Amino acid sequence: MSEQIPAPAISGATRLIGFLGDPVIHARSPQNANPLLAAAGHDAVVVPFHVPEARFDGAMPGIMALANLDGLVVTMPYKARLMPLLDEISGRARAVGAVNAARRTPEGRWIGDIFDGVGLVGAVEGLGVGLKGAKVGLVGAGGAGAAIAFALTEAGVSSLAIDDRDHDRAADLARRVAAFGPATPVAGAFAVADLDLLVHATPVGMAPGDGLALDIGGLTSRTAVVDIVTKPMTPLLEAAAARGCRHAGGGAMVAAQTRAILGFLGFPVGSVAQAEAPRVP
Repeated sequence: MSEQIPAPAISGATRLIGFLGDPVIHARSPQNANPLLAAAGHDAVVVPFHVPEARFDGAMPGIMALANLDGLVVTMPYKARLMPLLDEISGRARAVGAVNAARRTPEGRWIGDIFDGVGLVGAVEGLGVGLKGAKVGLVGAGGAGAAIAFALTEAGVSSLAIDDRDHDRAADLARRVAAFGPATPVAGAFAVADLDLLVHATPVGMAPGDGLALDIGGLTSRTAVVDIVTKPMTPLLEAAAARGCRHAGGGAMVAAQTRAILGFLGFPVGSVAQAEAPRVP
């Protein structure tokens, strides 16, 4: 994608979107977003903002006062820390306890939301899998898993089982999601044979030699599989492919999330569900 689209011409009229984090050297958001912005004809660019943790409180008022800054894409360790600086936070972001994007309105107010779960829903829809009434199993109750759990509930799944090595964390997430929407999630191990969708949201699979985070002995082609690890293939995805499952990796989730965030910031770049995984050089 980026090889086919020339770099945007930066001028005094170019709008800025900051990618906020510490560190930002490994960030792929600028590479993923800027070709989309250019292709859609937006005079805007995503640029990394490396704000060291010790300087966050002093730096942010000045950054957020920049007149040509329209929004922020937020990564660790600021997904929760930015929230007190915002004027408005979406219900799902408040429930999750984190934001990963914030936009400034024409009136100067800052509004925050979270899109990890939106990206997951987009990746699932890209597989042609309907979530309304689906039976879902989620492995991982950390930050990404929490956002995904709330998004699945919003999408209308009929059941959601949440498994995590920390059972108390899984149980706490299940209680929070139950208070947020109509679904009543359960915490604990589940049988993959009973699922319409299996979502893996832990780091297992990132490192060479990693195995599987769960028992997939009952996995069949009737179950779709999404692994949010951003590698072309993981042991779980290889197993899913071998069984004929519809499957998607973290790249599809990132692509859908990127489009959703850009739309939220005021720069629509196309359908979230039709997003393609960004190329990795």
